[in-house]
Amino acid sequence: MPDFDNPAVADVLDTVGDLLEISGADKFRFLSYHKAAHALRAFPEDVMTLAAEERLTEVPGVGKKLAASIMALVDSGTFPELEAITAELPDTLVELVQVPGLGPKKAKVLYEELGVASVDDLETAIAAHRLDGLGGFGPKTIENLVAGIDAFRRHRQRALIADVLPFADRIVSAMRELGGTVDAAFAGSLRRRRETVGDVDVIVASTEPEAVMQAARTLPRAERIVAGGETKTSIVTTGGLQVDVRVVAPEQYGAALQYFTGSAEHNVALRAIAKGMGLKVNEYGVFRIADDVRIAGATEDDVYAALGMAMPPPELRENTGEIAAALAGTLPRLLELSDIRGDLHMHTVATDGKSTAEQNRTKAAELGYDYIAITDHAANLRMVGGLGVDALERQWELIDELNSRGDGPYLLKGIELNIDDNGDVDYDSSVLARFDIVLASLHSGWGQSRDVATRRVLRAMENPFIDVISHLTGRVLRRRDPIDLDIEAVMAKAAETGTALELNSYPDRLDLDDAHLRIAKRAGVRITLGTDSHEATQLGYMTYGVGQARRGWIEAAGVLNTLSLDGLRAQLKRGRAV
Repeated sequence: MPDFDNPAVADVLDTVGDLLEISGADKFRFLSYHKAAHALRAFPEDVMTLAAEERLTEVPGVGKKLAASIMALVDSGTFPELEAITAELPDTLVELVQVPGLGPKKAKVLYEELGVASVDDLETAIAAHRLDGLGGFGPKTIENLVAGIDAFRRHRQRALIADVLPFADRIVSAMRELGGTVDAAFAGSLRRRRETVGDVDVIVASTEPEAVMQAARTLPRAERIVAGGETKTSIVTTGGLQVDVRVVAPEQYGAALQYFTGSAEHNVALRAIAKGMGLKVNEYGVFRIADDVRIAGATEDDVYAALGMAMPPPELRENTGEIAAALAGTLPRLLELSDIRGDLHMHTVATDGKSTAEQNRTKAAELGYDYIAITDHAANLRMVGGLGVDALERQWELIDELNSRGDGPYLLKGIELNIDDNGDVDYDSSVLARFDIVLASLHSGWGQSRDVATRRVLRAMENPFIDVISHLTGRVLRRRDPIDLDIEAVMAKAAETGTALELNSYPDRLDLDDAHLRIAKRAGVRITLGTDSHEATQLGYMTYGVGQARRGWIEAAGVLNTLSLDGLRAQLKRGRAV
């Protein structure tokens, strides 16, 4: 039985939760599976280690019963409740509830009335007009489902970077421990820190290639071997991820790493430059065309130096200006995780978070932060217990008490407001003036026209108390497309009003995207990074936001939470007004 990783176990728990919800089970019952899955994905330790050491209950939301189920799963590949619910309902129904516009109740109707048990079944049923006249499925609903199926298929082709990076790190570490290994690294879109990943490429420089290939065939998560050879082995993991491990001679390592990191567009442009210099570049090195002599290849620095340029950071290699900058010696000094001095977006048990403000503060201290902002949901988001003024007063008292201890990061009194259809927000100015920092977000209005959605954001930015617009486009990777906004107009208004835009570092958002970040940088718009954490362990998600920022050419000087606490306060709207 191959090992499971955290995302693979979390996927199984989510499947059980979804099927229980479709079956009409008690809300507490199915939510317990989703909460445990959510926590396990963010948990910093490996689930197999936790199981072996009988420490699964250390994961938030995992009690003794769920721990026993997870133990059974990693031991045998199943557990009793999984078997019971999949005997009642096919697990393909989980796909249906992931189609935008189709929730558990409608999925159950489709299954019971028409036998629709998968997305393919749904597409066939729509084409055959079998949904026509079915209660709750009018023409507009069916039209939306057609669009939803298309979105589902686009979103499901790639995995979230957070579900892949920890495993890729473990593979690289294992390869580096092998005798004969000189170096190893993952490449491809993962190394470029794309927000989603199709597969994983691992490059190993070794004098003992047979040992590397044997190790690749016996990786702990390997469910099956797709292809094996003397220099490349491909496996599929228990989580469905394909991993390609390539072994090269040490003198070829830099060239192979450069080539397989890509992107394809970057490499095509690089080859054109090489050709103009009488050179050729491939995965084996840089060669003179005249005599086919290799002149570089052991390191990436050597490969780029042979072409007369500095080495662009992997995150920039998308052929969006990085080659010209490398040739001119003007590559930016990109943001580093160590530049971040605080996290400006997180939630607590006061609304829909799972950790207290004190627990978040403790985690922030472990990360070396100077400050964090407690930004629970505002009053009008009632479904997650948005805070009324009385609740705010209690939270402010708690924050004051924690700050009075003077033994950890400073807590800023923050809030995440809701931007309504008119661009207005939850509280009046007398309340807003009492916060240290104010975020505002779109939490409704999906499918609105570009003009309407843009007008809401522009109106909010005119509010003198709103410091940051968070997760601007509202996208959820693999699940929900972004709101259609006039990005250029938004950036211009942000620059005019001094409103910062958040790069939401939660792995299924990473919103702003890299293109938006480049526009923001050109417009002089200031950026903040926040994890949008709903439990303390998720403060570690900041690394994904930094990777996205680097893809967007963002430097430390353009990010507000690289400043000291006093410097941050001075740059927020209320600080500049004073």
